[in-house]
Amino acid sequence: MREELLERIMGGLCGVAVGDALGATLEFLTREDVERLYGREGLREIVGGGWLGLAPGDWTDDTEMTLAVARGIAEDPGAPVEPVGRRFMEWLATGPPDVGGTVRLALDRHRALGDWEAVSREVAATLGDRSAGNGALMRTLPVGLAYVGDADVARVSGQIAAMTHPHPAAVQGCVLYGLLVSRLLTGVEPEKALADAAAAVDRSGAPHAPTMAMVEGLPERCYEDLRSTGYTMDTLEAALWCFLHASGVEEAVALAANLGGDADTVAAVTGGLAGVHWGIGAVPRRWLMRIGERELNDVAAALAAVREGEMAGCARGW
Repeated sequence: MREELLERIMGGLCGVAVGDALGATLEFLTREDVERLYGREGLREIVGGGWLGLAPGDWTDDTEMTLAVARGIAEDPGAPVEPVGRRFMEWLATGPPDVGGTVRLALDRHRALGDWEAVSREVAATLGDRSAGNGALMRTLPVGLAYVGDADVARVSGQIAAMTHPHPAAVQGCVLYGLLVSRLLTGVEPEKALADAAAAVDRSGAPHAPTMAMVEGLPERCYEDLRSTGYTMDTLEAALWCFLHASGVEEAVALAANLGGDADTVAAVTGGLAGVHWGIGAVPRRWLMRIGERELNDVAAALAAVREGEMAGCARGW
């Protein structure tokens, strides 16, 4: 049981990283540009480059912030916001070249305010609907990997999202993603896992929850309809479509990355789902050799320990 758990957790983390690394090459390209440069099959190899000039296998803020969330949760599963936030600030201090605008605003304001709830309120007041970006969704995977019950997954997903992206659509998108990941981790089939997760979000009674309408509309969508933008719901819809229409990790991630646009984030979000569902053994070996796995292995083991503790607590009736 622990071996399967670790395989799925590692699959999810590596899925984020390979999606990020593949998609970063294609970020900000149009679909027409992608087809002109890489043909109808699109890019299938992690080659680096892109607007950031990355080395093959390098990842971006999507993976860095995912690891920050995972490490913060592992430090204090009961109250992860502060340790997660500390790791966000440590990452920013390294001078990364690819910090999203909303994230940068939030982290800059935290320097002055020192309180994440105050930061969330200020970001909401400053940006309004522009705080519905996908910079929180891209880092939500560890919540669904670490926590067991719907209430805990929803609570922590929402708390960590609102640190930088307080718009209700961003928060609800992260809650849906966390709930879906948690179900996939237990082996629930994708279609049922998504329907159950969406129903759980709908039951929450949130005043603004576009997730249910988006999920219900997925069967009518086709690949050409997908929007690879920085808006949370566009990213989530594209990731879900690519995951549900793929036969494995490589196909899912490639479909997402070759949309162009915000390709690294859409592919990272897709890769997280695909990796959890199919496991680390389904992630192409040639991709794993590009990114390296040791750091991700350590984080996977830490998340597995948190989840096992949560499961033990549930068994004792905590």
